[in-house]
Amino acid sequence: MEQRKIGVIIIVASIIVLGLLIFLKVETDNQMLNACEKSCGDLGGNNCSLDSCPYHQGNGLSWVLIVMSIFIAFLGGTGIYLFLPKKHENIIEKKEYDLTVLADEEKKIFYYIKNHKEGVYQSHVVKKFDLSKVQATRLLDKFEGMDLIQRKRKGLANLVSVK
Repeated sequence: MEQRKIGVIIIVASIIVLGLLIFLKVETDNQMLNACEKSCGDLGGNNCSLDSCPYHQGNGLSWVLIVMSIFIAFLGGTGIYLFLPKKHENIIEKKEYDLTVLADEEKKIFYYIKNHKEGVYQSHVVKKFDLSKVQATRLLDKFEGMDLIQRKRKGLANLVSVK
């Protein structure tokens, strides 16, 4: 089930249960108030003290209702959190490269470029692998044709990076 639907279900359930708790509290208070009036009426009406009234002797049920209300409010907050839209993180998937058609030397050059996250200058590839400029250009053209790398012009040099 989708998170938003779960959030809506939790919010609706929390509102219903909270409404029932409020109804229960009001009904309990009314019953206790009636009991208090009844006990005061039995004593003659004028002798009604807080100690003799059952309504004022204990509020154990009130604490239970308060704790349950806090719990329901927490569940409602969880429902709202699930209901609100999330920011989606762009997860970059690691691309799988088919290097089976490359020779060993070409694989070494590709991995050299791949290990440099920001990219490497074409002239560094020429120096590192003792290639001529033409060989390096043709090799990098081949890599570009296979959609393995991209070249960006930086002044008079090419910055080579993995796609």
